[in-house]
Amino acid sequence: MASIRDSQRFRLNLVGVVALSLFVALFARLYYLQVLEEAEFQAIATANIERSIPIQAPRGRIIDTKGRVLVDNKTTLVVTVDNFVLNDRLGDPEDRRALALRLATALSEAGRLTKVDSIMAAFDDPKYGPFDQIPIAEGVTKEFKVWLGERSFEYPGVRIVQETVRAYPYGMAAAHVLGYVGPINEAELDLRQNDLKPYQPSDEIGKSGVELSFEDLLRGVPGSTDIIVDAKGNIVEVVGTTSPRPGSDIQLTIDIDLQLLVEAELLEGLETARLEIDSNGTGDFFEAPAGAAVILDPQGAQVLALASYPTYDPRTFTEGITADQFDALTTPDAEAPLNNRVIQGLYAPGSTFKPFTAYAAMNAGLISDRGLLTVNSTINDQGYFEIPGCSGGQCEFQNANRTAYGPVDLRRAITVSSDVYFYRLAWFFESFSGVRAQALQEGVKDFGFGTRTNVALAYEADGLVPDADLKAARHAEFPDVFPNGDWFAGDTLNTSIGQGDMGVTPMQLANAYAALANGGRLYAPNIASAALNPATREVEIDYQPRLLNQIYLPDEIRQPLVDGLSEVPTDDLGTAKKAFEGYPFSQLSVAGKTGTSEKVGKSDFALFTAFAPVVDPDYVVVLVLEEAGFGGELAAPRVRDILQAIATNTVPPAVPVDPDYLLEPTVLPVGPDGIAGDEAALGEDLAG
Repeated sequence: MASIRDSQRFRLNLVGVVALSLFVALFARLYYLQVLEEAEFQAIATANIERSIPIQAPRGRIIDTKGRVLVDNKTTLVVTVDNFVLNDRLGDPEDRRALALRLATALSEAGRLTKVDSIMAAFDDPKYGPFDQIPIAEGVTKEFKVWLGERSFEYPGVRIVQETVRAYPYGMAAAHVLGYVGPINEAELDLRQNDLKPYQPSDEIGKSGVELSFEDLLRGVPGSTDIIVDAKGNIVEVVGTTSPRPGSDIQLTIDIDLQLLVEAELLEGLETARLEIDSNGTGDFFEAPAGAAVILDPQGAQVLALASYPTYDPRTFTEGITADQFDALTTPDAEAPLNNRVIQGLYAPGSTFKPFTAYAAMNAGLISDRGLLTVNSTINDQGYFEIPGCSGGQCEFQNANRTAYGPVDLRRAITVSSDVYFYRLAWFFESFSGVRAQALQEGVKDFGFGTRTNVALAYEADGLVPDADLKAARHAEFPDVFPNGDWFAGDTLNTSIGQGDMGVTPMQLANAYAALANGGRLYAPNIASAALNPATREVEIDYQPRLLNQIYLPDEIRQPLVDGLSEVPTDDLGTAKKAFEGYPFSQLSVAGKTGTSEKVGKSDFALFTAFAPVVDPDYVVVLVLEEAGFGGELAAPRVRDILQAIATNTVPPAVPVDPDYLLEPTVLPVGPDGIAGDEAALGEDLAG
């Protein structure tokens, strides 16, 4: 009996221990939930009823060097759908599609063509959070807002809110300078998740041009409105508002008057070329599909005008570009209108490169009082040059049309564009034992060839200065494309006249001429002069000239080059003489150089470079016409017209072309507390 009692007592004790353990665990859990986690649960509960709605901050404006607005902000009405309401009330796919159909029909009938599928895609886009407003259509009318307000019960969660979009008073002008904004993508959002000016998945960001390069300054600091909602998403109370702060204005070095003139002359050059017969004997007309032009102030390398053709209309992006519109801009037949050829186009510079070959020869001692030639030494240009001792491959190189110029010195060789003179220099580079290897390449790199200019525009190309190492490396990596990796004398000859694999951007070429014109100071071109406070217009950042290199360019080297260039438009045999007939040299003297470059499978490219006046120049102009013929015949006349307008003070004044800009205010209303934006309208939108 004792053993039975002991067994029963043991079982009772065990049950007691288990029960006590359960009660201890229960009390511990209650203490944890009610005491330790109270703050966390309170935060969760609060998050369920509090929402913070971002308020878009106006972007800074972009203005030209004289203060004229090139990119502004204007208000627009945007149709949005509340994602909370969408998920809470329209969870069924058929209900969502029914709303999308009603909304698409209403918008299309109101003149804003909208597809059901595009609305459904927006509904399902994962970038929108549970409390975000999903944008559906921009630019609807006030009449449509009233119409929708009267039928709000048919469109749950649909609101029309007021936002700002970019406005372009001068239309398509300076599109490649200004750039455009577009919806931020996941990669951009990831890069900026810790930004001091936080981004939302529905925000826009600069995609190209100044809009991209100065994004951090142009973007304002977003505000927010904190509200309390009930379980159905209805607004119960507006708790508080943090006001947005507009972004800084960016003042450019661009002069919009000059900009429009350059764009017009570039297009005129291409249209003129299309009427000319290709000189290759086929009887075909020149294609002339594209071109580029740039004007720099060489005293600091400020960009005064920059034009690339074909171009695009940045206004296309203000209300959301369609897939069809984007395809039209990116199809191969469109000739890449989104590309900025001034900084991305790589061209063989042709004869515009010859002054830098001459500089390299003087810098290496080939042309000097003790060199193989002096500045005044002449060679007999018979129209062709034959490489001494050559017995295989291409041994003979000739002038255009095999024209013979007779005795030419350095100055004359530049003026008449004697290829033979520069072939002789190239041969000296190759054969003279007193010259170090690749002295030609090293000399021209002093002027920035082969390196980005560091202008504040994205996607700038490096350019290319070919040499023996590059040729060998290409062959090793792509032997089928580059079957020969050896460097020959002919390669040096082609490089000396800016042909072969030589590649420069128009910006590089202009910057090199700017350094030659100003006495050897190679600057990084500036596209902006200042960042301004949007309210006070006080200078926040003053962009000073950025010196990259001080080139060794004493008068005994520079002056012969300038003398040769100054006779290009004036001498009877100067290659731009015809283009500059009747030009007012007494009002603005000019030094320039024509260029005609070749590209396999294409017609000749026409180039012209110039700086003016010859002494203490204020302007450097470069113009390139693709597949358009000879530089002296097609490119030089266009540069002449630009410089003549400057000389005679007849540059046409720019006139805004956007009627909306003329009718609407260029800045948002500012309240008594200094808040930019229409807070009253925002309150009405939030209240439905």
